[in-house]
Amino acid sequence: MSFLKHSFKRRIFFIILSVTLALVVCGGILTIQGFQARIKADHQKEDLNREEVIGKRIEDLLSLSDSVLDKICESDVLTNALLPGPKNALDIYSTLYEVTADIRDFAVVDLYLGGTSKFSTRRGVASGCIPAEYGVLLKADKAEGKTVYDMDPADMTRSGATLVMARKVTDTGAKGYVVLRIGRDELKKILSTSFNARDGYMLTNEFLRPFCLIGSAEDGENIDKLRNNFLENVTYNNDIEENLYISKVGDTGLISVYITPPAFEKTAVRAGYQIVLMQVVISILLCLLVASRMSISFSKPINTLTVAMKQFRKGDFDTKIDLNREDEFGQLASGFNKMTARLKDTMRERVEAERKVNEARIELMQAQLNPHFLYNTLDTIKWVAKANQVPEVATLSSSLATILRAGISQNQFCMLEKELELVSDYCDIQKIRFDDNFDLEIDVEDSLKKALVPKLILQPIVENSIIHGLEGRSDGHIKISALKKKGQDGTEILEITVTDNGKGIDDEMIALIEADDPAALEGHLGIKNVNTIIRLYYGKEYGVHAERMEAGTKMTVTVPYTPDTPEGRRGEI
Repeated sequence: MSFLKHSFKRRIFFIILSVTLALVVCGGILTIQGFQARIKADHQKEDLNREEVIGKRIEDLLSLSDSVLDKICESDVLTNALLPGPKNALDIYSTLYEVTADIRDFAVVDLYLGGTSKFSTRRGVASGCIPAEYGVLLKADKAEGKTVYDMDPADMTRSGATLVMARKVTDTGAKGYVVLRIGRDELKKILSTSFNARDGYMLTNEFLRPFCLIGSAEDGENIDKLRNNFLENVTYNNDIEENLYISKVGDTGLISVYITPPAFEKTAVRAGYQIVLMQVVISILLCLLVASRMSISFSKPINTLTVAMKQFRKGDFDTKIDLNREDEFGQLASGFNKMTARLKDTMRERVEAERKVNEARIELMQAQLNPHFLYNTLDTIKWVAKANQVPEVATLSSSLATILRAGISQNQFCMLEKELELVSDYCDIQKIRFDDNFDLEIDVEDSLKKALVPKLILQPIVENSIIHGLEGRSDGHIKISALKKKGQDGTEILEITVTDNGKGIDDEMIALIEADDPAALEGHLGIKNVNTIIRLYYGKEYGVHAERMEAGTKMTVTVPYTPDTPEGRRGEI
């Protein structure tokens, strides 16, 4: 296949050659096979018609002969001729010649008494004796008045035998029989006009012993093969090229075999396939010529495209392809030009974006100087407050410094334990501000404190409870609890709740939080940021949910329970 992959010309040649050869070879073979099938069908139809004519002629011949036997058996003169007593030979012969007038041209009729011929239509030569204890007379004796058929053992050769028909006439004293003989020459003379000179015919007994062989069957080769095939229990026409049509002749026990040459000679079939072979050779030569022309027509624009792409890969974004064509190659060239122009614009935009990002990073680094300066200043205030024994100021500066340190940290995640400490520090500041009008309760198992959560997700919610929920109360209470449970898909979920005993959240705010619309929470920056951060990390099935209690508000934060930082989310915020 690599031979084809490295040459467009070879692929064109291979495709055209494959299609052409498939059409030529398949078409030629199908044409020859179809023509053969049609000719064979017509030939077979004609053979069957002729075989029917031959069979009808044989049946008529045997029926005519059988009717003569009927007349003899019904004639008192002829039946009495085989009984004891005086006989008038003139009357007997006169009657015998009269009833056999229709068949005397091809058959000889004898009246037998026992095994001896008494009266005969044979001329010149007397009929021989037939042993009554075997052969056709024995069959006739057992048939009880029915006609039997057999071969004349005195005239039986490899190429044929005399057909003998016999019937028992009398059964008194010595048994009387009428015997009718039709010689093989007479059979040939009668049947030879029924088929073509190239055809053959065989009339045989049930053991395929021939009465006559006519035409192409005279050499005896087909009768020998047919007999051997039956004896060896193989297909009857095995090793026989000619067409054989075998049928039984009524209930006589005789078999008719009509032979015709094959519809197509081997030379004719061979000539047809030689023509197909010549077409294949011519097709190959034409494919070479067409493939060469087509490859030249195709390869020129393809080479132009290839050169332009190599230049583009080297970084020449000003590469253009000029193909004065309106076909698919022209469309490819136009698309390539548009692609290079768009990539050039994209590269320019990317450079500009990177420049702006670098500027923003510089500004961010500069902005971090102020939080660091503020943190250092707060640390100084804390030590000055301790030195001058002002504990409130020290608590304020220490807690604010801890929160500020967490805010400017580069780590985006922390353990829940650390997050609870930040909330506790934040509440210490707010207790001083609100004169201890509330207290904080943290009810979280130690095992859950090791779970990783995004940092600063609880402080905005606690702040919302202090500022809005506990406004005007002197006995405010905030409780933070956590539990682990199974989600619908089997994952473990960490559920953190912040409950207060304030005035309770209103329905409008609950609707805004549940609506998942960041724009609707523009005035509530803390909850908006917490929701946005959690859903950016974990998906929209997690986040903040609000519920109004009988006394106060319950805010629930759901995140996956995991001891690890979510893959691919580190540092996105």
